[in-house]
Amino acid sequence: MKVCFCMSPWIKLATLKNFYTSFIFLLGILILNFFSTIAQTVTAKNDSAVLSFKEKIYDFGNVKQGESVTHEFKFKNTGTKPLVISDVVKGCGCTTPRWTTEPIMPGGEGSVWATFNSNIGYGHIMKPLHIYSNATVPQMDIYIQCELLNEKFNTINTDSSKNTLNPH
Repeated sequence: MKVCFCMSPWIKLATLKNFYTSFIFLLGILILNFFSTIAQTVTAKNDSAVLSFKEKIYDFGNVKQGESVTHEFKFKNTGTKPLVISDVVKGCGCTTPRWTTEPIMPGGEGSVWATFNSNIGYGHIMKPLHIYSNATVPQMDIYIQCELLNEKFNTINTDSSKNTLNPH
């Protein structure tokens, strides 16, 4: 005697119908969530401060050990609310930041100054500054870099694997 474990066509149809109903329901939720997220993003961008830098990386070129060099990073508030930079955190002790502390009105400009003290290592150096503000992107990084000349030999270390004072 053969035993058939097949479902009847009516049960198959009911199961398939439940699957499609669940699938369409989940697809609808995903679509609503997508459009909701877009609406929130557009609203946030249209009603907040936006920090826009003209450049995010500055290269000092060749710098001799012991020199102190400074660069001014200019930025603009392209948003609709006043922009306030609450803090600029240096990536190491060789960098000193200063910044515009008063609120930057929409369309206004400000600056972050980075001073690099080159009494460290030699070779390629790249240091970050972490900027914290009330902008739509609350934390943003800018960088300074240079080729630090070895004071003793007045040369650039091209083999970064031997640069133990400045591992990158």
